[in-house]
Amino acid sequence: MSKRMVSLFLSAVMFVVCSFGATATYAAENIETAIIDGKEYRCESRIVDDKEYMYITNITDEITDVVYYDVCSGIIFLNGKPVAYVENAVSFPDEKSIESVSPLATTGWRYHDTSNHRISWARGVAAATLAGIIAAVIPSTGWLSVLTKIGATALSAVSAACIGGNVKCVAYTQVLASGKVQCRYDWTFRPSSGESYGPYSSYKL
Repeated sequence: MSKRMVSLFLSAVMFVVCSFGATATYAAENIETAIIDGKEYRCESRIVDDKEYMYITNITDEITDVVYYDVCSGIIFLNGKPVAYVENAVSFPDEKSIESVSPLATTGWRYHDTSNHRISWARGVAAATLAGIIAAVIPSTGWLSVLTKIGATALSAVSAACIGGNVKCVAYTQVLASGKVQCRYDWTFRPSSGESYGPYSSYKL
């Protein structure tokens, strides 16, 4: 049975379990698609029991990889097995701290904080999977955004050449005329092979 079929089967089982009052909860958050080396991929973010998972499916070959980042341990799991490790993780502002910003604050971007994540991964992971690993440590940044900005070719080369790198993220906030607070995350990825990708920006309102 292919991983894709297993994923669909598990989803069906989860639906049945939820229907009969079990504690598991499931919600689809976001679905992104892309063509990589002539093959169609889909990435679906799911919240299961308050944990976020990325289901990265190679639709062409019917293969699904499941990526999960355990923030507490700093371990990123691929299909249930540890595949990457995050060091020096720094917490970003949560929803409460974002809402606490005064609506009377000066307009314009204001520095919030900086985080540096040292990540390691198994050599040779797929470009799509490496994009998911990087995205897991950047707030408000999806798999497709990382894949598009760095590029599938570059990610494939990085995956083959090394097993680690650094993700730096600088966070800023600004208060809009409506009183809402917008966040901007400027992130840069530097693999141990020496290249630098970025900075790129992601936004959250």
